[in-house]
Amino acid sequence: MTAAARIWRPLLVLAMLLVVAFGAIAPPEGCPSVTTADLRRSSQAAVDWFVRNQYANGSWLYEYDRDSDSSTPGYNDVRHAGAVMALYQAAAAGHPGALRSADRGASWALDRLTQRDDWSAVTAYGATTTGTTALLVAGLDYRRAATGDDRYDDVMRRLGRFLIGQIEPSGAVLAFYDTKSDRPVTGEYSKYYTGEAYWALARLARTFPDEDFAVAADRIGAYLATERDHKEGHWPAIADHWAEYGMAETTPLTSAELAYARRQAELWGGQARWVQQRFGPWGAAVRGPVFRGGWYGVMNEGFTGLWRIARAEPGLADIQGSIASRATCIAGIAVHEQASRADAASARSPSRVEGAWFFGDGETRMDDQQHALAALLRTQAVVEAGPRASDDDAPSVWLWALALLLALNPARAVFGIPRAGRSSRDVAWLCAVGGAIGGLAVCVLAALGDPSLDALDVSTPAFRTGAGVIALVAGAIDLARRPPDPEPALPGRRAALVPVALPLVARPTLLVMALGAGADRGALVAVGAMAIGIAALTALAARAATDGPRGRVLGWLVRLGAAGLIACGVLLTIDGILSV
Repeated sequence: MTAAARIWRPLLVLAMLLVVAFGAIAPPEGCPSVTTADLRRSSQAAVDWFVRNQYANGSWLYEYDRDSDSSTPGYNDVRHAGAVMALYQAAAAGHPGALRSADRGASWALDRLTQRDDWSAVTAYGATTTGTTALLVAGLDYRRAATGDDRYDDVMRRLGRFLIGQIEPSGAVLAFYDTKSDRPVTGEYSKYYTGEAYWALARLARTFPDEDFAVAADRIGAYLATERDHKEGHWPAIADHWAEYGMAETTPLTSAELAYARRQAELWGGQARWVQQRFGPWGAAVRGPVFRGGWYGVMNEGFTGLWRIARAEPGLADIQGSIASRATCIAGIAVHEQASRADAASARSPSRVEGAWFFGDGETRMDDQQHALAALLRTQAVVEAGPRASDDDAPSVWLWALALLLALNPARAVFGIPRAGRSSRDVAWLCAVGGAIGGLAVCVLAALGDPSLDALDVSTPAFRTGAGVIALVAGAIDLARRPPDPEPALPGRRAALVPVALPLVARPTLLVMALGAGADRGALVAVGAMAIGIAALTALAARAATDGPRGRVLGWLVRLGAAGLIACGVLLTIDGILSV
């Protein structure tokens, strides 16, 4: 191989790895800035959409296709109650038109109550669902707090007692009630009704402390934190914005609930980065469409609930800044993606378009506006609180140092050292000097990690995921592929330094990982790892020059290093995905 090829081939591989890392695994992220004025304007536009698209009986336009200018005749009572709840939240924030529209929507639901001795529940379209009743009572409680009007106190208590009757001894919440047999439908659970009931009962506990609502809410909270995902077969675990609503109302939390809240923050963090990457320069090409307009809202309902929890709970204070950063970013994207008056002007039904959120095929649904409206209202407090330093929970220095050392894999590099006709002292000099040159390149990349990611708008957790994936693949290749053969005899010491420095030490995989390590933990972690790695390489190579490099021990060290790199890659990938 020519000297030029020895230099350009690893550089080409490095360029390909950087393209994969920054192009697909961790592309730049888009985060429009947002102010409280922006959030209020966007919230009012969503309120106005509900006002314009409400029918005489109090229900709303359910699903609309902008391209065909057609609506879906179906309806969903749970989402109706959610719209009532969001509009009462808007009324509490002082948005014109919200209270009257919410009251009309509430009347639609209250006209459909099933009444028993001491409880009531909403029954619509032949089904009595826990979620509908829970969201209605949460909305009515917002109304009471905002207006001071206690006219619905009795019905709120009755609705709350129905929710208590749906709770199993474990804290699980049954999804349906059979009015014909007059009993809950056993064994039937819903993905979100549990969190909705938790939130409704937590609010009722504050409003009516003389009832048993607090005990019931705490039972559900404990179940959510310890059993729900396993018992109900949810894998991966549910990122549940309703649980965040509930926990924010029930602080202080137990240790199990705090751990659950942290896990929830991790689940939302991965989703938020995906959406932020979607709005980067080429994000649409590698991330595809946003599934629904309401996804912005659901995420930020989760984040804003967690932000309130973190403000009240010292145990989550370390991630409060990261939560706030994600919440304001997603809110900015939501404001940007909302259909404006200009967008509506070219539509066949402007009143159905303006203020709505559409996804891929031009469709919007009532709950897209519901979730986004509630989230924008709740994000205002986050923005008003001002920026806070983001405290990304990066992996330990030791994990990064070990990953860098295993990416170098000194035992593997020994096999490629040009050693023909050289003494052990000469080989040691070659490894020490060539290794220092290659190690310096690694340390320079580590020092450039943080400014490079900032310049490219790539978050450290996202690039950590990319570095982890690359490490995992490189480790698998090292495990399956035989070590490199030594270069043929090269004239002079200087010429022999080239294959040692690049690519035996400054391997393309190691250079990419150095960017992530430097961004997370600074350049010193690379300095330490390279010092240890080069010392090990020098000692092993000098010994191999005397005894031969293909002993069993050296071969097993190569395999052990490759397996360790795979393990480090898995840990870095998981840590990146689950960082807030």
